[in-house]
Amino acid sequence: KAFSPTTLSTGRGTEFEGAVVAFAHLLISRSDKVRALKEAFHRPHLPNITNLLATVLVFVVVIFFQGFRVQLKLRPGAHGERTHDIKLFYTSNMPIILQTSLISNFKFFSQLMYRRFE
Repeated sequence: KAFSPTTLSTGRGTEFEGAVVAFAHLLISRSDKVRALKEAFHRPHLPNITNLLATVLVFVVVIFFQGFRVQLKLRPGAHGERTHDIKLFYTSNMPIILQTSLISNFKFFSQLMYRRFE
């Protein structure tokens, strides 16, 4: 929702939902630019620039570590000593699927237990 142009009514008035859109709007509409920057970076109940920057940082770190490889030296055989590359950081969709399955099963069984022993 970083670029969402929809507006929401909050206790402080109407605000844009998207962090980037709100950032641009606050910088253009407010006369106090420092206060506008603080508000854009620290909106408590809506997406803000700090959340967006944290997401970008996580993506950059994951992409950086995904490029690391460790070379394992294998025993010398008929062809001499060989090496085998292993990725240091495994990123794939399978761990995400397994984690989602685990959490959904945990939630399902906890709801069953709650209803049974309520």
